[in-house]
Amino acid sequence: MPKVGVWIIGVHGSVAAASIAGAKIIARGLVTPTGLITELPELLDVEFLPFDQMVFGGHDVGKRTVRESFTNLSNEAHIDYKFAEGISDELDTVEGDVRRGITLGCGKVISEVADMPLDLDSIPLVDATKKLVDDIIAFKKKHNLRSIVVVNLSSTEPPPLIGTHTETLDGFEKALQSDRKDLLCASMLYAYAAFKSGCPFINFTPSAGASIPALIELAKKQQVPYVGNDGKTGETLIKSVLALLFKYRAMKVLSWQGYNILGNMDGKVLDEPATKLSKKITKDSVLSQILGYGPHTHVGIDYVPSLGEWKIAWDFIHFEGFLGTRMNLQFTWNGCDSILAAPLVLDLVRLVELAHRRGEKGILPHLALFFKHQLGTDVSDLAGQWDLLLDYLKKAKEERI
Repeated sequence: MPKVGVWIIGVHGSVAAASIAGAKIIARGLVTPTGLITELPELLDVEFLPFDQMVFGGHDVGKRTVRESFTNLSNEAHIDYKFAEGISDELDTVEGDVRRGITLGCGKVISEVADMPLDLDSIPLVDATKKLVDDIIAFKKKHNLRSIVVVNLSSTEPPPLIGTHTETLDGFEKALQSDRKDLLCASMLYAYAAFKSGCPFINFTPSAGASIPALIELAKKQQVPYVGNDGKTGETLIKSVLALLFKYRAMKVLSWQGYNILGNMDGKVLDEPATKLSKKITKDSVLSQILGYGPHTHVGIDYVPSLGEWKIAWDFIHFEGFLGTRMNLQFTWNGCDSILAAPLVLDLVRLVELAHRRGEKGILPHLALFFKHQLGTDVSDLAGQWDLLLDYLKKAKEERI
């Protein structure tokens, strides 16, 4: 059976490296698949894409290799060094399928650290976008792939300007043809290239990606599925569980203060105010959706270089109980961000590939479980989102493709 491509935007980053290495290590049977929803016992009879049938490539704007990123992550996260040594040749092979990406609208930090981007000062956007499409198509032909799933794991962008270029496909393509570099951003162009190539698109970031109406229109036209936005790995994951506790026990949340400190490139990028705004929007929306009202909230995000791959979140929840008595709950979350994200990326690749194989198109609301700002459904609590996924997979098993 022909293999399936996984084309990653930000392929040299830590999350991508953990995802690629993880798939290869699991394919060899060297570890148990802890953290992978698609490997849970109740889902083992679903025909998911095997890990050894995944072929990886992608776009990036930095020269650091997948192997270098995984070695650094292994040191930070105390991963057995034998894993990196055992798959080093396979990680190096990925470099043959890495192509230069773009930094358009990515913010000051990424523009400064990028050391191998396409030069958009000398290339019109139409030509740059065509190259993105050609890169994906060439990857498919080179490896004789059955299909490709495109995954956006690049750094967070500032929110885009809204206008006709985001509202309609015609407006978007006019902006593209007019070389409006002041209006368009990289995640939009990557999503556009994915859809034009006939590929599903996963937006694991808070960036606009395929979520604008113009690209939703294109996805429908090309009849491909897409999901997003912003992978739910830590603090917001806990929020989507705890908020339901207060709702079902009829206790009123008065204030929910969250404070996040993190290192690595993600932290450095989010230290930029405009970029931080994109993240705050997705992290702050879940509470009002679950509770049905909007308590006072605050999301703080600060860059602490010494933390490296680790992220710490401290939340203070002030709530009112019986007879107006005010109480509080506090929790601290200390997690390795890339290790939390990687299994979700692999789960999403398998689930989106399944949907594509089944001929589905447009938003996939049953995958809301994986995102902070889910598309296509108002179900925000984790339990409800889990039920959406199980209901979908039950139907998929019954159809037995």
